[in-house]
Amino acid sequence: MAKGAEAQIQRGIIAWLRCVMPDALVHHGKNEINKRGAAIAIELANAKRNGAVTGWPDLIVLPFANVGPVFFEVKAPRGYPSPAQKAVHEQLTRLGYPVAVVRSVDDVRASLVEWGIGFREVSK
Repeated sequence: MAKGAEAQIQRGIIAWLRCVMPDALVHHGKNEINKRGAAIAIELANAKRNGAVTGWPDLIVLPFANVGPVFFEVKAPRGYPSPAQKAVHEQLTRLGYPVAVVRSVDDVRASLVEWGIGFREVSK
């Protein structure tokens, strides 16, 4: 998982999604590698052989099958997608999947509304 502010944002988004879309499956695909030196080259090679895609979005949300999956790239307030992330986002979009770069629960909410994907907002 991402470090610092981005990790906190992502955890908040996951908690919110699981609350407002209780039947959906929300998954974080671990893309980062926390090793140094030669060990990182070995782990990267193994990950790619096992199907890892560089630039894959942080979160995939699987609502009901008739809706299809949606993808979220979580970034800190000043963060931006890498070139590899942009390329994967563009490919997913060409394939017809919704993808959004989000920095808050409000961004996720706005994306779901824009895509016409229902959720049950909870009142405090």
